[in-house]
Amino acid sequence: MPERIIIEFDDEEEKPRPAPDENRIIIDFENKTEEDKKVLNVEKIEESNEEKIRRSKISSFYKGNTSLSNSFDTAIKFPEGIEQGFRKKFSVSLKDEFFNSLLENNKYIFASSKSGNIFLIDRFSGRVKDKIFFEKESFEKTGLVCNNILFANSLKKIFRLEDNGEEKIKHEEIYDSGNDFFIWSNLNLYRENIVFMDFDPYKKKAAIKMIDINDPKQISKFDFEAGDFVSDRICIAGKTAFVIVDNSVLVYDLEKKEGAFHEIDLRIDENSFIFYLNNRIYITTQYNELYYLDVPSSGYRFKNTGIKNNYINSIGGFDDNIFAGTPDGWRFYKSSGLQVYSFDDEHENRIECISKNVLVVSQKNKIVFCNLNRFQEAEGYVIASNEKNESVEIVSAVFSSDAIFVLTRKGNIEAFANDKMNIHL
Repeated sequence: MPERIIIEFDDEEEKPRPAPDENRIIIDFENKTEEDKKVLNVEKIEESNEEKIRRSKISSFYKGNTSLSNSFDTAIKFPEGIEQGFRKKFSVSLKDEFFNSLLENNKYIFASSKSGNIFLIDRFSGRVKDKIFFEKESFEKTGLVCNNILFANSLKKIFRLEDNGEEKIKHEEIYDSGNDFFIWSNLNLYRENIVFMDFDPYKKKAAIKMIDINDPKQISKFDFEAGDFVSDRICIAGKTAFVIVDNSVLVYDLEKKEGAFHEIDLRIDENSFIFYLNNRIYITTQYNELYYLDVPSSGYRFKNTGIKNNYINSIGGFDDNIFAGTPDGWRFYKSSGLQVYSFDDEHENRIECISKNVLVVSQKNKIVFCNLNRFQEAEGYVIASNEKNESVEIVSAVFSSDAIFVLTRKGNIEAFANDKMNIHL
């Protein structure tokens, strides 16, 4: 017969004690410390945390925020002082192919595939709650979530998916780019407007567009032409959007709906990173240098941070801190260019996501959680394949308020939490 545990609190009203029962274990808090109460009340805290998430309104973006800084606002900390603090909450195989990033809301983790499927995975249990197929569509860029509503962009269309408490998720098409144009960028958000770019790579015509979430028929656009390339990243700082186009930065006022090109004296290309951090716009060059522009600015003259690597495969940060992934490890800098820490590795390290306490790095099929409060501490987990001889490559890892979610190219999703408890008796 299973054992029952009765927990009594000394600040509750006096209640008669149950008759002794050999199958009961009675824990009395009368002589317990506050630390004991916290340990024994773990289950209650976890349940209330789940309910809190379910009641919340969550927005989720490519690279963590509209500024593309790859930083996430989360309370997750690195568990210090124990042998192994992270645990795997669940693992699920979607058996599909993915090129973009995971998104979340208060109920689901969203994964949209190359073959036109959008998977809704229960964020607490890992069960696939729904799979919606969009015929003749391919999802290769990352959409966004605004107040729990998912907006997913295929190569040609934008779809809205909303859970209204019904058995099936409601979904509808809200935008079609037409015959010649592709939706070139990941989606971004300004207030309640979706911001993105259309591009015709053959005629070199492009446009920044804004769609009102509440009235998708309301579409504004700014047309322009490109010579060689248009970046797929739209960086938003305040009421301004920044896009790399050829050897210029397109600066678009999201309020006035006006844009202007500012030529910059840097060697940049479609692979250059752009992000906003601490009142600065940062751009990487073809020479893997990091330049910055103070915002607001009238001259649009970028200055060298002094940060340079043999190759930068990923970058981001928070406050005054910048992290860069390289072929031989990762680097931590201050915005002044001062290198604070360097982790050298024989494998390529890619910065997946950043918080104030934990840095998440991928090494092809291995995910590593690094303690930003104590650099010598880190935990790594190998993401295994379900198929023999199948290579595994991590394409996305994101922070949530209660877990870290990892996606591989072939559709393995694994969730990790920092609430593992080692009890020594």
